[in-house]
Order: sequence, then structure tokens, then C-alpha cells
Amino acid sequence: MNFFRREMFPATRRGSARGLWLLAGAWLLGGAALAQSGAAELPGAGAAPDPVLQARLALGQRIYREGLGSQGLPIQALGAGQTALAGPAAACVTCHRRSGYGSSEGQFSARPITAAALFEEQTLPVRSPRIKAQLGTRQRPPYDDALLARALAGGLDSAGKPLEPLMPRYALQPEELQALTAYLATLSLQSAPGVDEQEIHFATVIQPGVSPDRRRAMLEVMQAFFRDKGANMRQDESRREAGTMRMYRSYRKWVLHVWELSGPSSGWTSQLEAYYRAQPVFALLGGLGDAPWSPVHAFCERFEIPSVFPQTLLPELADGNQYNLYFSRGPTLDGEVLAKHLAEGGQGTSVLQVYRRTGPALVASGSLRRALGAGAHALQDQVQDGPLDEAFWARVLAARPGAVVLWLDAKELESASPPPPALPVYLSYGLLGGKLPGADFVAGGNVRLVYPSDPPPRHESRMLRSKIWLHNKGLAVTQEALQINTLFAVTVASDALGHMQDSFSRDYFIERVEHVVGQTPMPSVFRSVSLGPGQRFLGKGEGIVQLGASGPQKALSPWIVP
Repeated sequence: MNFFRREMFPATRRGSARGLWLLAGAWLLGGAALAQSGAAELPGAGAAPDPVLQARLALGQRIYREGLGSQGLPIQALGAGQTALAGPAAACVTCHRRSGYGSSEGQFSARPITAAALFEEQTLPVRSPRIKAQLGTRQRPPYDDALLARALAGGLDSAGKPLEPLMPRYALQPEELQALTAYLATLSLQSAPGVDEQEIHFATVIQPGVSPDRRRAMLEVMQAFFRDKGANMRQDESRREAGTMRMYRSYRKWVLHVWELSGPSSGWTSQLEAYYRAQPVFALLGGLGDAPWSPVHAFCERFEIPSVFPQTLLPELADGNQYNLYFSRGPTLDGEVLAKHLAEGGQGTSVLQVYRRTGPALVASGSLRRALGAGAHALQDQVQDGPLDEAFWARVLAARPGAVVLWLDAKELESASPPPPALPVYLSYGLLGGKLPGADFVAGGNVRLVYPSDPPPRHESRMLRSKIWLHNKGLAVTQEALQINTLFAVTVASDALGHMQDSFSRDYFIERVEHVVGQTPMPSVFRSVSLGPGQRFLGKGEGIVQLGASGPQKALSPWIVP
């Protein structure tokens, strides 16, 4: 591979991922930010990068991710059926994904185009003689700069065979071709920070103010799961040696770090960076907090660290999210689901919503008002500063609403007086923290719940597998939603890594998570979950259920996806 060896990395032998990373990786993962993200631990990574190489890699990355070539102009290509493609429609990421590990849809597949896949001889690392005899080893010779240029322009692979018809034919300028080649020579080249030959490190973030009971409930599940991972390593290696599994190729001990935040949110970024400098992690798993998650979100985006399903009521909803995966849009989703239900039930023109001046309640009330749209003119707001006693309900009845929405948490309902029997009262399962109001509050009333799960008996049957797991680990079910969702998050991470072989790319990890969430055997509380490419919210909808003294009784609505 002439250009790759001669100009980009003259002092590095081909196939030395460490040497290539030292020369190019510091710019690729965020320039100065990478100095704290793990590259600083590599000898020589602190050297000033070559500005010519920086510019070339920057152009290559723009071509790959955005379809923008020289001077920011859209690149041009011909797709299947001689369809003209330009700009983002022609970007490599559209089919080969951000990681370069490819994708598939129906009978069509986009092959991996990572540095190793393109520029090294492709063989199958099979240890079992039986499988080696069945599959062979060599797949195709490596690309060089000339062969890659031929593939992009003419549609022939390095062995001279035609590529899939869906592979576009590109019209790139010489400097664009050179830049894309340079970028591909670094794509998913080395394992991400937080992974070494023996261990893979994860962290979970806990915001200040989390109750000891909730903190303990989450950490006990994670610690039990991590102990299982360590205990199963030897068995997994034996299965690999027997040649019965091609899914796994290498194993790491899972190590969990608990990153406890303290003080005001303005100081959280520096705390997260300090934790990360002390020990880089491959990904954040779970997490817990009631304050806005935006500082953690921004940290993960800056350092390109996957964050897998933190349990927060205030996820970051801004566009441009690559690395943060959430259970749902939280109170925003609650408001939209309830608005649709109220409007369809004829109650959307006479609703009183009651809330405290706290973040989640304000988000939910604002979401309901926006979602009601034209019907919001009759929506009454009441900021509640006192107890929910009989005098409170008398004031509510005096307003003559068709329904009441209480955007309140479980603690605020503990001492509340029961609502009037005929008045529909709506609560949010999310704002209640998964803890349902007491029987006295519900008895004889018309209390309803914006609910992410199934009504009984399906809810109990769907949760059974997870509860058996908790029982077998000696863990009592004290915080059902929190424990169930924690187990789901770590199981999804395990399933995703299990399909990655030894390719510890964070982008590939995110892509695998997108793929496995619907197949993971341990459920989340959300009854319907999915993540398409680029989607970052697992639960897209909720339902409305009737509450009884023992919990949800029956569904009052179909599954609502706003």
C-alpha cells in the first residue's frame, strides 16, 4: 500500500495499530480533548500533530461522515440504477456506519471498511481445525491506495471482483481521494481507552441527592452482574477453544467504577474529567440522578464515550447526540402521551394541571401545554405550595375541571387526601419514581397513570425472568423499576460486546446496542423498545392505565406513540 506506508506513516510497519494511533489518533478523537481521553497515556501521544496530516484527516472525515469534499462542497456519486447522489446521501457513513463496521438491510449488506478490514490481508482467525476446514481462512488481499481508488471509482474490490450494485461510484478529486484514504487508514484502528489485554473498564455516574436506598438498589444489581461476568470468563474461553463459538474471540474482565458527583452541577464536568484521567473507561453504564443529565451528556459527547441508559428524569433532548442512549424522553414524553389521550377522550379542553416548581414537573407541564396545541387555552395551571388536603381538593372542584393532572412525586402523595371519586386524576409513573401511591389515596377514586409498562397480568409475567435473577443473587425487589432497568442496561451492554469479537470500538459498540436492544432476554420496564440507526431514546410511547388499591388494574388506552 504505497501512499499509506510512504507518506502517512513512514516509520511504522503495516499492522502496528499502536504506532498508527500515536501518529493520527490524537486529532481524530477530538484534538485537545483526547489528551484527557486516554491518548495521553500512550507514549509519544503528546507530540504536536503534523498540520498537513491534520488537514488531510479532517477532509477525509468530512467526506466519510458528511459527504462534503474540498472547500465544503458536496461530493458526487452514482448509486444503484445510475441514481445521482450528492452530499450526505453519498457519505460513507450512510451504509458503513460511523464505526466503519458496516450494516445490513434485508439481503443487502455493507461490508466493513475499517483500517484493518481494508488494509490488512483478510483471514479468518479460526482456532478449531474443524471450522477452519469448513470456512477456510483467506478472504481477499489487502487494498492499497491504487486498489482503493479503483474500488471507489470503478466498483471492483481488491481481488478484482465486482462490488455490490448498491456501492456508489465516486467522482473524487485527487486530494479528496488521498484524504479519504488517509482517514480510512485510521478508522476503528485501535481499541478505545478503557480496554487493555486483561480488563475492560466501565463507570456508572451518580448525581448528588440520590437516596441511599436507590443508590444501593442500582449498585447491588451492577455488582452482582459484574461478578457473574468474571466467574463466566473461564467457561467462555473453553467454549472458544472448542470451536463452538465464532461470536467471541477475546475476553476481558469487567471492572466497575462508581463516579460520585458532588456539589453544584457547574463543577461536575471537572469532576468527570478527573475521574477519567485517573482511569479511562470504555463506556458509562446506567447511572442515577434527578438533576438535569446535560453535564454528563456533554462530557460523553466531548470524549466520545458511550453512555448506556442512565436513569434520569431529565435527559438531554438536543439534536446531534451520538453517544448518549436514554430509556425515554422522560417527562416530555409523559406530557405528549397524556395530551393525546386527553384530546381523544374529550377532556383536553378542561384540564387542571398541578405541579411544584421542580425540574421534571416543569418539563412535564410545559410538554402537556405544547402538545395540547389549540386546546391548551382551557388548560389551567396551579403551582402547589401546600399539602394535598381536603381544602386543596375543594379548590380543585371549584375550578370545575374535566380532569386533574398531578405532576408530583411519590413523597408528596404519601400524606395526600384521597381525590373526589368522580374526578379523573392522572399521575406519572416516571415522576413517582416507580413507587405507586398508597391504597388510601387510590381507594374509591378515579386515579389513572401514565405508564410505560403493561397492565397485569402481563407485566408480572414479563418481569418474571428478571425477578428470578434478582432472587438468585439474593437481592430483594425493593425498587422494581430501578432494578429491572439496571439489569436491562448491563445485559444490553454484555450482549452488544459479545457480538463485537475483539473490535473494541466505541462507535461499533453503540451500533451493536442499537441492534440488540429488541433481542435482549432481560426486559426493561418499557413494554415496547427499539433503537433504529441514530435513534437515542429506547421507549417511544406509553399507555394510560387505571390504578387500583394493588396497582395498575387495566389499560384505558392503546399504546400511545406521540
